[in-house]
Amino acid sequence: MECWRPAGLRALIATYVASHVLTVLAAIASLVMLFRVFDSPRTPQSTLAWLLAIVFLPFVAIPLYLLLGSRKFPRHAKRPGHEAARSADLPTDDKPTTRLARLSLASGLAPARAGHAFELLTTGETAYARLMDLIRNAGRSIDLTMFILGDDATGRAVVDALAESAARGVRVRLILDAVGSRRSLRRATRLLSAAGAHVRAFMPLRHSPVRGRTNLRSHRKLGVFDGEHVFAGGMNLADEYMGPTARPASAPRWRDVAAVATGPAAADAAALFESDWRFCGGPGRAVDEPSFADRAVARGDAVVQVVASGPDMPTDTFYDLLLTEIFDARERIAIATPYYVPDAPLQHALVLSARRGVRTEILVPSRSNHGVADIARRQLLRELRAAGAVVHYYGLGMVHAKAMVIDDAFAYVGSPNFDMRSLFLNYESALCLYSSDAIGQVRRYIDDLVSESESDSPPYRQHWVIEQVARLLAPEL
Repeated sequence: MECWRPAGLRALIATYVASHVLTVLAAIASLVMLFRVFDSPRTPQSTLAWLLAIVFLPFVAIPLYLLLGSRKFPRHAKRPGHEAARSADLPTDDKPTTRLARLSLASGLAPARAGHAFELLTTGETAYARLMDLIRNAGRSIDLTMFILGDDATGRAVVDALAESAARGVRVRLILDAVGSRRSLRRATRLLSAAGAHVRAFMPLRHSPVRGRTNLRSHRKLGVFDGEHVFAGGMNLADEYMGPTARPASAPRWRDVAAVATGPAAADAAALFESDWRFCGGPGRAVDEPSFADRAVARGDAVVQVVASGPDMPTDTFYDLLLTEIFDARERIAIATPYYVPDAPLQHALVLSARRGVRTEILVPSRSNHGVADIARRQLLRELRAAGAVVHYYGLGMVHAKAMVIDDAFAYVGSPNFDMRSLFLNYESALCLYSSDAIGQVRRYIDDLVSESESDSPPYRQHWVIEQVARLLAPEL
């Protein structure tokens, strides 16, 4: 009887104690996680799924929840100028911006501001030229955050231009997503640091769990130059998005869009960057440095709003703006997006708009660079077509533009895709527009894409089960 010998007995007791302690710890951890799940903003179905998983499979579910479960880490109140934005005067006239201004302030966003020069950049060549011009002509500061910095000619040219600006005394700060720019991050950091610039990685794969989740990426594409000019849109710094010359017809550059807004909203974009910079571990703005808000002056007639969305905001700000505007649409909704995988309420809002006679148009690439997303969108687009919406399929290459126009009242260009990852998981930013000339520029851009597209659905071969599985996977892609 080996187990009754002293050594065997001690081993048996140790095993029993260890299993008992492990069971108690698992019970305590499960109880704590159950309370966290109840306290997290999520759908009832998602809450129930996590609760059942934690109760019946705690050793699997708890690590997964710590890795993927939470999606909100609000830090907006720490942004410089946030209180000033909240105290800004609301419009008193009966314009569409009045309602959205109240919603924005209640959500912690800066309001729409008048007095901007607005320029839409509709090709990768014009966007590249304008960005390089902003970098080379900056006199005081360059703050730039990007998802992808390509390890290619475009990415290297931008890094060289930033290094030259830093060498001549311009304060240069660059934030790169640790996943999106993993191939170029080390080289860019080395070259820019040698020139006196500062580079930070957003959410490295190895980080403290209290600072966020690995699957919550910074998809923002935002630049602030001298506290006066805002560069924003959907373009990353890579060859497929932008470059000095057009690519051959056999390998065209992706159709994308960016914009430059010059005026008071640059202070709001600077405050957003400052918050991200501190989150990445960079030092804050010097106490004696003049505020960008003090430098802001009116440069035109465009009404522009910098909208931040993501885990750092207490609510789903951009999503809330979209729903508000869609339900208020009267004549036309036109959306250009590379990936169309919205949640049920947003999908239903568009279905209802089509049913009540609003011309509802969705433009997507015939085939995007994410096959799962293409499969996931199929049932959703069929539902829209059945409701009377028009779906345009762009077949001349990849459309990566993220833009929307509603009537003559609202438009946006920015980084959010029309999918659940962008709307609920990623850190995103957009320029929302509320003046006729700026809205008209976006409308004409979408109409140009529509004129080159087809409205017939491409042939599908996948079974409906595959479509449903793809929709389940799409939010995490």
